[in-house]
Amino acid sequence: MTRPRLLDQVGHPLDRPAVDGDQLPAERHARVEPAPVAQGIRRDDPVAPEQEPHERAVHPRRRVDHADEGDARNRGHERVKNPAVGQQHGRRARSMVRAISAPWTAAAVSGLALAASFPPIDLSLLAWFAPWPLLRAVGGRPWRARLALASLAGLVWSLGTVGSWLYPAAREHLAAGPLAAAALTVAAAWTYGGAYLAGLGLVYGWLPRPRWLATPAAWVLLEQLRTRVLGGAPWALLGHTQHDALPFAQLTELTGVAGLSFLVLLPAAALAERGRGRTAGLAVSAAALAAAFVFGEYRLSALVALPAADAPPVLTVVSGHNLARDPLGEYLAASAVAEPAPLTIWPETAAPGYLADDPLAAQTVARAARARGWLLLGASRYDGSGPSRRYFNSALLFDGDGRLRQTYDKRRLVPFAERSPFPSLATLARPFSPGTADAPLVTERLRIGPLVCWEAIFPELARSYARQGVDVLVNLTSDRDLGAGASQQLAFSRFRAIETRRWLVRASGTGPTLLVDPAGRVHRADTLRAGAAASAAPTVYVRYGETMSWLSAALLGVLFFRRTANGSPRSGAKAASHAGGRAC
Repeated sequence: MTRPRLLDQVGHPLDRPAVDGDQLPAERHARVEPAPVAQGIRRDDPVAPEQEPHERAVHPRRRVDHADEGDARNRGHERVKNPAVGQQHGRRARSMVRAISAPWTAAAVSGLALAASFPPIDLSLLAWFAPWPLLRAVGGRPWRARLALASLAGLVWSLGTVGSWLYPAAREHLAAGPLAAAALTVAAAWTYGGAYLAGLGLVYGWLPRPRWLATPAAWVLLEQLRTRVLGGAPWALLGHTQHDALPFAQLTELTGVAGLSFLVLLPAAALAERGRGRTAGLAVSAAALAAAFVFGEYRLSALVALPAADAPPVLTVVSGHNLARDPLGEYLAASAVAEPAPLTIWPETAAPGYLADDPLAAQTVARAARARGWLLLGASRYDGSGPSRRYFNSALLFDGDGRLRQTYDKRRLVPFAERSPFPSLATLARPFSPGTADAPLVTERLRIGPLVCWEAIFPELARSYARQGVDVLVNLTSDRDLGAGASQQLAFSRFRAIETRRWLVRASGTGPTLLVDPAGRVHRADTLRAGAAASAAPTVYVRYGETMSWLSAALLGVLFFRRTANGSPRSGAKAASHAGGRAC
């Protein structure tokens, strides 16, 4: 039963002035009834003593406001918003956009900086810092976010590195339309480069501490995987960015390019750490860089750049005429006026077609060999007949009597251009077959390690020749289809000279002759002279090969074991789980 005293205290809402100047309609009088409020009970209590449990005590003024608001909405009146609240929402929205876009921007910046570290842009200093934004962006994020961010960085990096020459090569060799060539370029760039940077981002959150040490070790293993899986190649490894930083490049005679990749990534991995981890990582990085620089300067001072100008010639290279109307005639004429030497070298595909099918071309080559002495040139050849016939991209060695003495068949064929990477995808009418022999070519005075075209980027081939005691490495190349890739191939092949401490002679069908000395210095000259002797003792890399990969695997194993023994959490995993995982 309702108590009159409480009603007198509360009063009827119609006894109060109308809210906002609006009069309540008559039909609302019966609806709006005051709720009794007992003395000693606050009006904001959830349940009044005299109500049923499911009823809440609502202040009469609040009921009137709600009714007025309902009438205003029914009449189409718009409520006036507070401008300050709108500005606050706008600031929050902009902050969210910045928070979401910041890691994606960092990933793209890392990809662009990595691409600019390689030829033809060749800003090698960027390579020491390029991975840092990506590592900071992926740190502490869930694995899906890490994978997505690193995939973006990897794709940008790969397209920036190989896209400029891979796309036109796809158009020419596959007769592909623009869209098909673009799709193939993106797929190849991703498969042979971008996927592995994505792999680094994926495993980054699972690496043990100190991460500044585990990250370069993981990257070395990923690079080794990239050179061996799915017909991969050691193209655009992180250490390749330092081909012109010769003091640091000398490290490769000990560790190969893998050790240089480890060194380049070390400062960026340290910068991505926080607190004491960053301090320790930067200190170790500075010490490692200083040691590598001192070692490199010492080795550079001990290696002679060029023999004396009056020393007798050992070999002469005649190059640059592959695009002529009559390449063989041009090479024959240029050889007649070149400096005499015991060995003359012509580049890859200097003889167009197959000598076995062109008696006139075969006579021209034999005449050049009789006039010059020993002759080494690149040409295509075939074995067998009918359906079993096999074709090869070869280096042919003729003696001073014009007879063919030795043949080397290219072992590492270029996908799509020389071989179909997938058996079911017939992209070539006459695909080449890979060679199997790795024996040096031998003249009266020289033992030669032949490398045809991009074989010069494969360190195991040059290392095999050095173990067999060759005097010089000879790279026969055409470069016709590479475009900007030609400068990359030259940069990457320079490390073969440093790793083996052998001279590398580069005979190009479309460019100048280049001689790379055992320190990696490039000389534009046509003649290699006596006194350019190879290192008598094999280097550490020639003896032991890719030991850096095994050391990196062992280092990761020790760090993982230590983490397991100590029961410490995964790097970054604990923070991500507490935060619920930051969104990209």
